[in-house]
Order: sequence, then structure tokens, then C-alpha cells
Amino acid sequence: MSPRIAVLISTFNGEAWLAAQLDSLLAQRGVSLEVFARDDGSSDGTLAILAGYARHWPALAAPLTGDNLGPAASFLTLLAAVPGDFDAYAFCDQDDVWLPDKLARAAQHLAEIPGAALYCSRVMCVDTALRAIGPAPIKNDTRFEALLFENIAFGVTVVMNPAAAGLVRERLPARGAIIMHDWWCALVISALGRVTYDPEPGVLYRQHGGNQIGQTIGKAGEIVRLTRMFLRAPKRFWPVRAQAAELLRLRGEALKPADRALAETFVASRRSLRSRLAYALTGKVTRTDLMWVLAARTLIALGLY
Repeated sequence: MSPRIAVLISTFNGEAWLAAQLDSLLAQRGVSLEVFARDDGSSDGTLAILAGYARHWPALAAPLTGDNLGPAASFLTLLAAVPGDFDAYAFCDQDDVWLPDKLARAAQHLAEIPGAALYCSRVMCVDTALRAIGPAPIKNDTRFEALLFENIAFGVTVVMNPAAAGLVRERLPARGAIIMHDWWCALVISALGRVTYDPEPGVLYRQHGGNQIGQTIGKAGEIVRLTRMFLRAPKRFWPVRAQAAELLRLRGEALKPADRALAETFVASRRSLRSRLAYALTGKVTRTDLMWVLAARTLIALGLY
């Protein structure tokens, strides 16, 4: 029997790309899927596109609508509202294209892991016309100590089994306390279950001017992208400490002793300039590249991380 998968899509002014994404969901092989949408206050034709597909596709539920919450809160609100009897739960962005075996591969990986498990994978970056730019760099460190400082889980690739989805749903973070829903889910499950990374891309990850986060291939391009994000909102650039503090508030008692000690030490470093400098110089910071470790230590010292 094919795995039953709930696909969760949060939309916002996505009429330019949404139909292609929905078509790629229709083309998924080896799974039985149902699609649940939440519109985050669109002012274009997004809702009309969803309604048009729903008329001919019973698996697409009528979308939830509401105030503009931003992607993180919108996705988690949707996750909390979806029935709990599926074999897996997959996040879906509005502007990408899934390869036909994307969900089947995820289900196969999750079936091999007991307990709470989250699957994520590499992506193939493409331009607006779906022309290949190249695969995203591999970042496959799934340990808690790494995910505390760096996200490897592209939201469009995240699939959780019921145990993992249940852990996230039972204690949702406060709005504005986390960076993104995908990072939050991966962080929680790395602490309380297991995160598995698939180096094989299952998604054509469309890059355009409206991406919330986006991705680049070369290191120079990544530096430019992150610098622009920092300049737009330096005080809200990668508030990793705030996210760690929210994890301690909601799940501190359940963390392994070493993980809890790391998170507590990192969070406490914000208390003064002296403590920030001490952590920036000697504290534990795990990232996949020495350059980004140095960048993180600099932001910690400045109180901006």
C-alpha cells in the first residue's frame, strides 16, 4: 500500500509559479498524497489558482486563509491544523518543482528509521525558466550541535514521520521567536529524534527575486546574498540565539545533557559584552566551513547572532 502523505503548502502572491508546483505534485509516483494549503494574505490570483485545481483534484483541500503571518508561522499553523493520521508530512513551497520520485524517496528513507525522524535533501537550483544553475552545496551534518548554528534542511525538502510531526505540533514556538519553520523542525528533531539527509536532489529550487531565503552555488555568491540580507535588517539577521532560547523554553528538560549545556552556554553569552567576546573567542560554534565559523563568531561578539 502506498504511503499516505500530507503535503503542506503556504502560499503568498504566488500566481506566477504556483501552477507548475501543483502540476509536479500531481505527477508524484509511488505515494498517495493529500494537499493542504494556507494562504498568507495573497492579493493576486493565488486563491483562484488553488480553487481551480481543487475543482478537478479532490486531494487538494480548500485552503485556510487568515492574516499575513510570514512563512514560518504560516507553515506551523498549517501543520497544527492538519489531521494526524498520515504516514508522513511534507512542507512545500509555492514556487518550485518536485521531481516525480521526491516523496517516494523521502518515504523510503523515513521507513528505515525508528522513532521521530525528519528527512531533508539537497536541491537542484534553477532559474525562473527552470534552467539548471547547479546543485546546492552539500551541508549534511545532522547533529544537534551543527543544526544549532546552521540549517541544512531546505523547507521544500522536509518530510517528517508522524512521531516527528507530533513533537513539533505539541509545543509550537512563539511567533517571531524562530528563524524559519524548516530550521526549527530540524533543530527539534535533531535533539529528540533523528534527522536524515539525502544527497540526491529531489527538487528544482527556483531562484527569483521573491525568494524568502534563496540559495546560491559559489561561495562568492553566497557571501553577496547573505550580506544583502544582513544590510536589510541587521538586528534580525539570523537570530540564532533567540531560536536556541525558544528551544530551551519549550524543550530544555528533554534535551540530552550535553546538548542542553551547549544551548544554555550559547544563550547566556548574550548577557554582556564580556560574555559575548568570551564565547566568540572560545565557545563552541559548529558550521561546515571555517569562513562561516569566523563570520558566526564575529556576529556573536557584536550581539547580532
